[in-house]
Amino acid sequence: MSKEHPVLNHLAVSFIVLIASIGILFAFLAITQDVFLYPERYFSGGITLAQLEQLVILISGILASISVSAVLYLLATRRTSTELTVANTTRWLAISREQFRRLYDNAPVPYVTLNAEGEIGQPNLAALRFFETTPEELIGKNLFSFRADEEGKFADQLFVNYKLKIPINREELQIVTGRGKKKWVLISIFETKSLTGKEHAGLASIFDITEQKHLDKAKTEFVSLASHQLRTPLATIRWYTDMLLSEDVGELSAKQKEYVEGLFSVDKEMIDLVDALLNVSRIEMGTLPVDKKPTNVEDLIESILVELGPQIGEKKLRIEKVYNDALKNIESDPKLLRIVIQNLISNAVKYTPEEGTVTIALEKSLHEKKIIVSDTGFGIPKDAQERVFTKLFRADNVRKLSTSQGTGLGLYLVKSIVETLGGTITFVSEENTGSTFTITL
Repeated sequence: MSKEHPVLNHLAVSFIVLIASIGILFAFLAITQDVFLYPERYFSGGITLAQLEQLVILISGILASISVSAVLYLLATRRTSTELTVANTTRWLAISREQFRRLYDNAPVPYVTLNAEGEIGQPNLAALRFFETTPEELIGKNLFSFRADEEGKFADQLFVNYKLKIPINREELQIVTGRGKKKWVLISIFETKSLTGKEHAGLASIFDITEQKHLDKAKTEFVSLASHQLRTPLATIRWYTDMLLSEDVGELSAKQKEYVEGLFSVDKEMIDLVDALLNVSRIEMGTLPVDKKPTNVEDLIESILVELGPQIGEKKLRIEKVYNDALKNIESDPKLLRIVIQNLISNAVKYTPEEGTVTIALEKSLHEKKIIVSDTGFGIPKDAQERVFTKLFRADNVRKLSTSQGTGLGLYLVKSIVETLGGTITFVSEENTGSTFTITL
């Protein structure tokens, strides 16, 4: 029998003993019955009553001994089997724990356990390499104390969230290692329980994204530099085409005017793209200037509607305005806010079919100011809605339109500027029904 399965071995032995005991018992019963029925087969001279009584007592004793022995063995075997089961389970638990510990220690991702106060308990080897320190220097330190100085408020908020058991999932944080090196990480903390099951604890995973952040910064700086360099020649082209269209330097033929107007239109689109790229790069580098002053939102909207007038008239769109005298004097950056509103209204006009409706509403309450732009346009497919505010994203249903032109930067820029201004933006949309975007300041 196998030594690796003692429990199965004992069960097999117990079964064999049980069968043997039953077999012996039945054999004695059969012999006893035969003796009583045919005594002459066993006793040639006959048997007296006293001898028969002695025989009965002897056979009964033998049967009783066999039965008691079998029962005692089975009881003993059952106890031994239980003990072996417990021992075997304990051994496998110990092996599993050791295997898990090895996986944890040698995992390529830095992991640390945390107690209720956010203090590090068991860093794995990757965590020690990441923090560039020894276990003695790391254990007992608060994980959030490693944040860079400029991340102070954000790190403090993460610590509060951890203590309140609010999920922390892939949050970007800049930290400082034991040797003073700054690194960017994505940090996630999974709630666990202590061995007693009463104390709040956590397991933190730390993904190093420093190289990715440096690469993104280099890309952003390149886009910013390229955009600055492109603005001058594009502005020059616009100036010359505008001068030609005004016919200050001579009258143009119909064909020449058509070509120059096409050039002017393309140049305007290029300037809009460069401006969008420049603003995106400024936001990502944290250099977008914000100049808040008293701002009349109604005037901004009206100027945008005048600018979009030709497109609105060509598509015969209805423009519904619900201003309510709500936002005539708010504290904001008029230039940035105009970019936001212009993008939303332009999208509503662009993606609403002929004779549709675009509604612009302004609302003001005690603590909030809202700008709401609704349309009866193509809407946003449900499976695309979570990506609406990501860079360079355009939904499939509008990308296929031959008349649709866009960079995929508009809503990304809108969300970034709104958040820079201290606000939020949300939307609801249904395909082939329309969309409503709400800015809350």
